[in-house]
Amino acid sequence: MSTQTKTWCYVFITSRHPKRLLPRIRAISGVIHADALFGSPDIIAIVEGEHIKQMDEVIDEIAEQDDVIAIDTKVARWLDGIGPPRPYAAAAR
Repeated sequence: MSTQTKTWCYVFITSRHPKRLLPRIRAISGVIHADALFGSPDIIAIVEGEHIKQMDEVIDEIAEQDDVIAIDTKVARWLDGIGPPRPYAAAAR
């Protein structure tokens, strides 16, 4: 019996124009949620993938967007078997 575990990370994004950038970040495949923040950084995105390489490709796509000044990425640790938050899925109900 094989169980597939996804990996996810939090990407903190500093931007020149967060209001303009946020919808583009949300539209990237692999981004499961993104929000604007008060203060710095300006945006947080949750990226999910089957493995680190897949997430890295999504992070590269985020970094290449116009208006991105800097990103900082933190890979989440799977400690208790609870996966990433899925606010978009809850909103669809």
